[in-house]
Amino acid sequence: MTKLTKTKQIIAYKEANPTHKPSDIAKACGVTNAYVYQVLHNAKKKAVKAVKPVVSEGQDTLRKEIKRLHEDLDGWRELYLSAHEALGQLEQDVVGYRAVISYLQGKLDGATV
Repeated sequence: MTKLTKTKQIIAYKEANPTHKPSDIAKACGVTNAYVYQVLHNAKKKAVKAVKPVVSEGQDTLRKEIKRLHEDLDGWRELYLSAHEALGQLEQDVVGYRAVISYLQGKLDGATV
């Protein structure tokens, strides 16, 4: 018999006798224990891949909220960066105004009345 037939035979035997050990399946199907383990492992992997997770309405709502929060954070980041740039400009302006005030104060102090 071919490998595919043995594989189907092992799976069918396991489905019909779910409590039987791999050694019992191997004896019944005429294969090695290692082969039974391999077939059952592969069948289990395929079964897990075949099941797609179901997204609930609540999970979908949470995903949308997470996305919105990320977008809000990006907006706040942009606002922060632009405010930081504006603050840098204001600091330069303050330094300039202080220089002008100091100059005018010096002129005023040196002036005679």
